[in-house]
Amino acid sequence: MRKILAGILLFCAFAASAQEEWYIGKPIKDFTFTGLESVSSNELAALVQPYLGREFSLELFWEIQEALYALDYFESIESNALPADGETAVIVEFSVKEKPAVADIMLEGNRQLRRTEILEKVLIKKGDLVTQAQVNADADAISALYLEKGFTEATTSGSLEPGKEGNTVQVRFRIVEGVQTAIRAIAFSGNSFASESTLRRTMKTKAQSLFSSGLFQEAKLEEDLAAILEYYGEHGFIDARVDKVDRAVERDEKEGKNFLTITIYLSEGEQWVYGGMSFEGNQIFSTEQLAELVRQTPGKILDRSRLEADTGRVADLYYENGYIFNVIGRDEARDEQKKEIAYTIRIVEKDRGHIESIVLKGNTKTKDYVVLRELPFSEGDIFSKAKVIQGLRNLYNLQYFTSIQPETPPGTVEGLMDLVLNLEEGSTANINFGVTFSGGDYPISGVLKWAENNFLGRGHALGVNLEISNLRQMVALSFTEPWLFGKRWSGGANLSFEHAVVPNIYQDTSVHGTPVFNGDEDNAVPDPFYGYWVNPADGSYPYTGDDKITDYEYAINNGYVIPEQYTMDYTTWKFSAGLDSGYRIFTPLGWLGLRGGLSTAVEKVEYDPSLLRPFDPVIRSGQGIWQNVNKLGLTLFWDRRDYFLNPSKGFYLAQGITFALGLPLGRREYIRTDSTLEGFLTLVDWQATENWRLRLILAAHSSMHFILPEIWNWGPEGQALTITNDRLYIDGWNIARGWDLERDLFALWDNRLELRVPIVEQLLWGVFFFDAVAGYEKTGDMRNMVVNDFRFGFGGGIRFSIPQFPIRLYLAKRFKKTGDNWEWQEGDLPFFGGSVDFVISLGGDTF
Repeated sequence: MRKILAGILLFCAFAASAQEEWYIGKPIKDFTFTGLESVSSNELAALVQPYLGREFSLELFWEIQEALYALDYFESIESNALPADGETAVIVEFSVKEKPAVADIMLEGNRQLRRTEILEKVLIKKGDLVTQAQVNADADAISALYLEKGFTEATTSGSLEPGKEGNTVQVRFRIVEGVQTAIRAIAFSGNSFASESTLRRTMKTKAQSLFSSGLFQEAKLEEDLAAILEYYGEHGFIDARVDKVDRAVERDEKEGKNFLTITIYLSEGEQWVYGGMSFEGNQIFSTEQLAELVRQTPGKILDRSRLEADTGRVADLYYENGYIFNVIGRDEARDEQKKEIAYTIRIVEKDRGHIESIVLKGNTKTKDYVVLRELPFSEGDIFSKAKVIQGLRNLYNLQYFTSIQPETPPGTVEGLMDLVLNLEEGSTANINFGVTFSGGDYPISGVLKWAENNFLGRGHALGVNLEISNLRQMVALSFTEPWLFGKRWSGGANLSFEHAVVPNIYQDTSVHGTPVFNGDEDNAVPDPFYGYWVNPADGSYPYTGDDKITDYEYAINNGYVIPEQYTMDYTTWKFSAGLDSGYRIFTPLGWLGLRGGLSTAVEKVEYDPSLLRPFDPVIRSGQGIWQNVNKLGLTLFWDRRDYFLNPSKGFYLAQGITFALGLPLGRREYIRTDSTLEGFLTLVDWQATENWRLRLILAAHSSMHFILPEIWNWGPEGQALTITNDRLYIDGWNIARGWDLERDLFALWDNRLELRVPIVEQLLWGVFFFDAVAGYEKTGDMRNMVVNDFRFGFGGGIRFSIPQFPIRLYLAKRFKKTGDNWEWQEGDLPFFGGSVDFVISLGGDTF
């Protein structure tokens, strides 16, 4: 009954807005706003003016609301439709709650730097509407200023405090300056060609002296290392490198500073002579014309800066004559005996038909570089429709933009074109809240998730996840940088805390007052079954035939369940932290990538051992003590889907493996494998009406999951050492929709087939599905798979196709094969003379 009520509540909350109310299709006569304090009503009137007179629809409403949120003025917006002219028109009323306005900006702890100097770095001004994210960004800017001044230990935190008037706040920055770091000495190792004094002259970083403060700045040191290599390159040492930089810090309490000694370790390599330059592929300009541009003389010491200048002049000759996007490369040929390097300039001459410039419009929040790095082309490339389409898909897959419209106006000269991308930014701050019912004996749970997928417009992902129920409380924080070092190399970190009650665990409570089983016998089973071998024909025991089974298996196969008095609950506490990374590359075959993560957790199992005794020996061994589990996961994937969130064609193939090791404080060792294959195919794509396109998308999912026997043979008879939370499960809302929760599985095969049709393509889709799922309590049992092992189901429902509402609502009909007969399963909800299950899925996988 609780499951039905939860379904009805969520269905009303999320589907009511889609019903045909009186205002649907009525012209919009006016917009009104309540709750305005600092924001000008004139500014809002100018924004909504273009919508006056248009017919009201849900799509239009979402567009208006997103435009209001994009102003970044409001914490919340509530709406209402008011009748006008006898309900022949509609007035849209918005009740807003403004973000607080800045009344004052205060600094604490700044003794070494002046207030005015610090406030020059702060973007927030008095009267601005402000968020904590903006305060944090300015705090980072203050820390960067201190770093430039040599305060390497400085930290800054920012907070919002209530103001004295109305909806105002005071912004307070608390600064811990630490002490300045000055350079005492700069030394070198490995340098024989260049003296230390010569190398120091190339550097901006100086040791403290009468004429230099010697304040240390990491960014300046990085520039200096590049300058040192440039110096070597100018003198023929083109293979020179910096092997490492040592930093030795000493604290001088008398002066109140840290003093730093820097040692730079170099490998100079060999000195090379310039062997001349030749050209290939040039037809527009003769070799003689190109050779005249070369200034370096063969036989002289190679100068890399002059080499770059010579190559640049050759390129400039083409650029100046309109061949601005030729491909010019440089090869080298080394003569090891003569220590001489000759170069060949390879030129691929192309016609004039190239992209002159890339212009971005509409990205008020997202930084330009975040957009440009997703494009598989750049200014100067030959125009390629295929690459433009791939670039648009890459941008849509970011899920930052609701619309991307390309234009190709003529460039400044004949044959050139500009590529203009008109971007409409959507909300990237996803706030998901609601309730879930996970099946079995789990109650309704409250869920709150906040995620900013484009933090500060830089493409960073920052998330907070909170879940509260009477059986589980969890909070998790995460951060991801998708482009480390300017490459498609992601890096992230996460931290979480969890307290949970794990119910309905088998226990051993012998009627004789002492334990019967330790949980590791060959035929041991939980009470009330005593583990004798039985005859499957009539249930008699003891039995010694070849077809013998345990009385536990016999009982379960005949519909028995273990009574509640033979089960128990236990409590877990868990702290975990992890790092993850991945790299992906786009190829003609699609996206190829590898991702992985390393996590460590400490957790404790608690129950009253004087009253309870778990049947599982691994649970017993962890009672009352903190144990740790370290996990290393790796996944290799091949992705050819067109759009990640709502694919219409392509496939996704992935193979993952997780190694869990309970050293040094635990007894949890196992290996888990996860194999996934998904495919998508557009069966129908037809413009049925002016505003609606009929599309039928066939989506298929199949995944196999195993917890393997322990290969190190540390567990009893090589079994994996796990507890219930480590094992696989059928949840009934993503896997085997409608079925009850089933846990403690070691093998799982999940199959799903869906036919999807858009209702409102960018918002809501209809779904018809068929599920077939088999789970096993022993990995090896999958070898004897039969159709009776599967839980089947089919039905239909709706799925929201926007990240902010990852909601699926289904009606499911379950069935399975028992013996030789197919049996329909009773559902919770009456339906046309039968019964079905109402299934709610919040979140889940992308499929």
